[in-house]
Amino acid sequence: MSMHAGSPLASRQVLCEKLLSRVQRTLGPRAARALPLSVLGVLAAFATPAAHAQDSAPLHVAVSVPPIAWMVDQLAGEHVEITTLVKPGDSPHAYDPTPRQVAELSTVPLYLAIGVPFEQVWLPRLVKNNAEMQVVHLEEGLNTRHFGSGEAHDHGHDEAHAHEQDAHHDGDHDDHDEHDEHADHEAHEEHHGEHEGHEEHHAEHHDEHADHQAHGAQHDEDEDLGEADPHLWLDPQRMQTVVERAAEVLEARLPQHASEIDANEQRLLKTLSELDAQIAQTLAPYKGRNFLIFHPSFGYFADRYSLEQHAIEVSGREPTPREMATLITRAKDENIGTIFVSGQFSQTAAKRIASSLEAEVAVLDPLAEDYLDNLKHATEALKAGFELTDSQ
Repeated sequence: MSMHAGSPLASRQVLCEKLLSRVQRTLGPRAARALPLSVLGVLAAFATPAAHAQDSAPLHVAVSVPPIAWMVDQLAGEHVEITTLVKPGDSPHAYDPTPRQVAELSTVPLYLAIGVPFEQVWLPRLVKNNAEMQVVHLEEGLNTRHFGSGEAHDHGHDEAHAHEQDAHHDGDHDDHDEHDEHADHEAHEEHHGEHEGHEEHHAEHHDEHADHQAHGAQHDEDEDLGEADPHLWLDPQRMQTVVERAAEVLEARLPQHASEIDANEQRLLKTLSELDAQIAQTLAPYKGRNFLIFHPSFGYFADRYSLEQHAIEVSGREPTPREMATLITRAKDENIGTIFVSGQFSQTAAKRIASSLEAEVAVLDPLAEDYLDNLKHATEALKAGFELTDSQ
C-alpha cells in the first residue's frame, strides 16, 4: 500500500516516529528498542484524532459574489469554509476589498472567480500576495454578452451609431485596398532581389504595422460591444456549466469527499434543469416583451427566455434630464407599469420615472444569496409586471 503526504496512514507513521524519538531521549536508545511496538501504537492512537482533525479541516474557498458562495456550499457543504467578498447590498462594479479581506485572502488556497469587474483589478494583486492561491476562472470560455447600445439607455442614437459603423467599415475597406497595393509593391521588390537586410527590416516593420492594425481593430470591436456583462449566473443553463467546473475543482482539492461532491453536483444540475424548464414555461406567453430596469443585470436571464431589458443606468451613470424625458416617453408609449430596481444601486432615478408613470417599483436582485428562490422571485415579478402592463 502506497502512502501520500497528508494521508492518515502517513500522519500516523510520522507521529509514531516522533513518539519513538521522544521515548529514546527519555529512556535511552536501548530501553526504547525494548518497548513492544504495541505500546507505541497505543500512544499513537491517543494522538491520532488531532491529526485526523487536521486532515479533515474544511477547505478555505474565496468567491466574489453570494450566488457563487451558495453554489459552493451546495456542492461541498461542511467540507468548505467560504469567504464571500461582495456582501449583500454592495456593488461588484465599484467594490474594493477591505484591508482585512486582503489579509484573509493571503492564506486562502482556492479562489473561484466569475468575471466581475473588480476581479480584473484585484486578482493579480491578490495572487502576488499569495503565490500559493489557485485561481480558477469559472466564466472562462462561456459566451459573454455585453452592455450594448440597446441597453445603454437606448435613447434614439442607434441610427446615428449605425451610420458611424458604416463609415468605419468603409474606412476599413479603403485601408484594406491600400494594404493590398502595398503588398503587391513588396512582392515586386522581393522579385527584383532587394538585399536581405532590407527585406528583414521591412518585414519586421510590416509585422509591427499589422499587429498595430489588429490591436486597433480589436479595440474598436470591444468599444462597439460595450462593457462585458458579468451576471452570467442569472442564466440557469450557464450556471450548470459553472457548477460542473466548480465541482471538478473541489473534487480535486478534496479527494476524500469526491464521491459526495459528485452526488451533490448531479442533484444540483437536476434542480437547475428543472428550474430552467419551470421559468421557460412561466414566461413563454411573454416572449419578445421588454421590461425597464435600473441597472442592466438581467440580460442573460432575458436572453435565455426571449425577453428584452432596457436600462435606466449603465456603468454607474444615471440618465441626464433629457435622457430621463426620453425614457419616460418611451415607457408611456409601451404602457410599462413596473420599474425594476436592485439594492446595489441608487433608486432615485427609477422612482422618479415610476412616479411620472404612476408605475410600481419592484426588486430584481442579481446578488441574492438563495439562488433558486431568487430566480423564482424574478420570474414571478416579471410576470406580474407584464400582467400589470396588459391590464392598463
